[in-house]
Amino acid sequence: MRIFARVAAVQNLSSVGAELGLTPGTISKRLQALEEELSVRLFDRTTRSIRITEEGATFLGHVERILCELSMARAAVSANVNNPKGKLRISAPATLGRNVIAPAISRFASDFPAIDIHIDLTDRIVNLQEEGYDVVIRTGSLESSTLKAKRLADDPQILVAAPTYLEKHEPPVTPTDLSHHACLVLGETQVWTFHRNNEETPVRVAGRLRSDNGELLRYAALDGHGIVRLSRLRVLGDIERGLLRQVLPDYETASNSAVWALYPSTPHILPKLRVFLDFLGRWFRNEAESKVSVRVAAPRGRAPRMPRRAGV
Repeated sequence: MRIFARVAAVQNLSSVGAELGLTPGTISKRLQALEEELSVRLFDRTTRSIRITEEGATFLGHVERILCELSMARAAVSANVNNPKGKLRISAPATLGRNVIAPAISRFASDFPAIDIHIDLTDRIVNLQEEGYDVVIRTGSLESSTLKAKRLADDPQILVAAPTYLEKHEPPVTPTDLSHHACLVLGETQVWTFHRNNEETPVRVAGRLRSDNGELLRYAALDGHGIVRLSRLRVLGDIERGLLRQVLPDYETASNSAVWALYPSTPHILPKLRVFLDFLGRWFRNEAESKVSVRVAAPRGRAPRMPRRAGV
């Protein structure tokens, strides 16, 4: 059943084999044996692809519940419930992961040596259930989801710009002044909404540079290319070093923006995940905000160059 569930999620026999330490041929034989036992075809296979059938999808819903209940049953009767162990797969945004999550993970690894940790730092929005993660860290305002969410820390969106930009252009006093400024736009959101004294002010912004990557726009802001709207945790270190200044600090730019831990919506949480969520909540409450820093190698007041990465 575990093999069947992983093949349904990954749709690649070689990948599942590498993950479970089995050959693709063994994976295929296990699936064939399961199909023969059920007298039904679970997957449509070609030389290039594998796709779950309608019967397979129906069976998958039951299998996922069985595997989840089996894991909880083992944890419930285990003598190690108070000393959780196992593998914990985590996904977190790249910048937040390097500057905030990384020291937390290091401390957690020391406190819980029986838990193996696999953490991926990526700005890509991952699918927790299909990609096999136990918990995903995200920032911003949450959309509706079937996942459970634990609020770890407030992380409002703020506007910042480099001192060099603000010296050349008169800083905006009200949101409507942004129409006369070069704005660095993240994604397709060209309307920035501001809140003050229970009043809402939407402003259409424009600029020469737009990207789906917040870190790229942060570097552009450091180089003086314009005003950018990013999460406070992402730019707090730059503000402390004087590399960026906050713009329109008296206006709120996003509601309910925070750092969140998302995890499967099940009646019971496995011990390894429970202790991690509790630990992360304490970390953000007690230490994260006082220790957030973005390491900048360039001299004060000068924007750093983006590091080159092999193969990019």
